[in-house]
Amino acid sequence: MVRILIRECTRQDLDSIFQLDTLWDEEGVAYVFTHSNREDFIADFERFPKYFLVAESDGQIIGYINGSVLINHKVEVLPKQEMYLEIENIYVKAEFRNMHVGGDLLEQLLTVAERNGIKRFVVSTVTKDMDRILKFYRCYGFRPWFVELFK
Repeated sequence: MVRILIRECTRQDLDSIFQLDTLWDEEGVAYVFTHSNREDFIADFERFPKYFLVAESDGQIIGYINGSVLINHKVEVLPKQEMYLEIENIYVKAEFRNMHVGGDLLEQLLTVAERNGIKRFVVSTVTKDMDRILKFYRCYGFRPWFVELFK
């Protein structure tokens, strides 16, 4: 049985996260993939360290999730001026998917946020597998509030 540890990200983990981003891009699972600007990503990590989590197996980073705390000015379905966590990224290496790693990362992030008084959450996606992603987030109580389609 594979043992997975979900823990806070450290500065030493950031290079592994950037390597995961390269894998994510190479998979082609998103319509648009923009590598995070390293300096901006590190700045976000330093501003919101408790909202950066990693999944580790046998000393190897196999996934991560991160979010930013914002005050609502633009999300129509949330009360104005309410604090919320925007989930920026969630990625798990392909060979560790369907093992609940993404769910464990998400649950832990929501728990950390709720312990810090955050009760609202927002996530967006540009995945090519929308049905699967919607099913995933719905399992954790998320509902769609905006949809944009193309043909």
